[in-house]
Amino acid sequence: MRHDLKSGPLGKTGLSNAFDPNGLAAPTARLGESAPAPVKLDVRHVGFRFGDKPALHDISFSIYANRVTALIGPSGCGKSTLLRVFNRMADLYEDQHVEGQVLLDGEDILAPEVDVLTLRRRIGMVTQKPSPFPMSIYDNVAIGLRLNEELTKVQLDQRVEDALRRAALWEEVSGLLDHSALSLSGGQQQRLCLARTMAVHPEVILLDEPCSALDPISTARIEETIEELKSVSTLVIVTHNLQQAARIADYTAFLYLGELIEFGSSAQMFSAPREARTLAYISGRMG
Repeated sequence: MRHDLKSGPLGKTGLSNAFDPNGLAAPTARLGESAPAPVKLDVRHVGFRFGDKPALHDISFSIYANRVTALIGPSGCGKSTLLRVFNRMADLYEDQHVEGQVLLDGEDILAPEVDVLTLRRRIGMVTQKPSPFPMSIYDNVAIGLRLNEELTKVQLDQRVEDALRRAALWEEVSGLLDHSALSLSGGQQQRLCLARTMAVHPEVILLDEPCSALDPISTARIEETIEELKSVSTLVIVTHNLQQAARIADYTAFLYLGELIEFGSSAQMFSAPREARTLAYISGRMG
C-alpha cells in the first residue's frame, strides 16, 4: 500500500481540537460539555483509491476520546472504506492506495514504519459480515487475550464471560462454550465478533453496522454496551440507522460520494444541520 502524505511526519504535538482544513464549521461540543473532548484520532486530508477509482476525497475531521462518533450517509459513500483506513486494512491489497494522515494520539498510523499488528491491538474492528474463527466459542473470545496478556485460567474465564455478557450473548451460549462458533446464527456470530474485539480492551473500537442483523432486544443491549464502553474506549460506528446515530453518537459525520459534507455534535446535526445536503439526507429526501 502506498501512502502519499501531503505534509511531513508529525510527532506528539499539541493538536488543536479546532483543526479544520476542509473549511467546515468547527464542531460544537456535545450537549452538556463546554468544549469538545481531547482528540483521539485526527484525520487529515485522507484520500483512498481502488486502483484508479477514487473512493474518498480529502477527508479531514477529528474523532474525540471516550466519545461515540457515527459515520452516516447513503450506501457506497465511503463510510466503511474510511473505517478500514483506520485499521490499515488496505495493506492487504496491492490495488488499494491511501493518502493523507491519521494521527492516533499525535502519531501517524499510516506511516510505513508502524507495526500493523500492534496498531490493530490498539484499534479493534468489528466488520459488518461476521467472521468468527473456526474454533470454539470460548476460544474465539480468548484468543486475543492469550496472545497479548498473561492471565490465569480464572482470570481468562472471567474476561471471556464479561465480554460475552457485554455483547448480549452470554445467556445464549454459557452452556455451549466448547461448541464451534460456526454453529451460531448470523446474529449470534456478529455479537461473538463484538465480544472478541471488546475482550482485549482496545483504545479505539470500529463498528461497521454492528446491529444490522440483530433483533430489537439485542440491538438495545449493544447500544447500552456502546454507552458503557465510552469510559474506556473511543468508538466509531458506521450505521444506516439515523435514529440509532441520534441515540448513541456524541458526534456525527455525514459522507456523500466520498466527501465529508458535514461534521459536528449529533445534537446539532440532527436538529439544525448546516448543509442543505445533510438536511435532505436526514429528512429522507435524499438516499
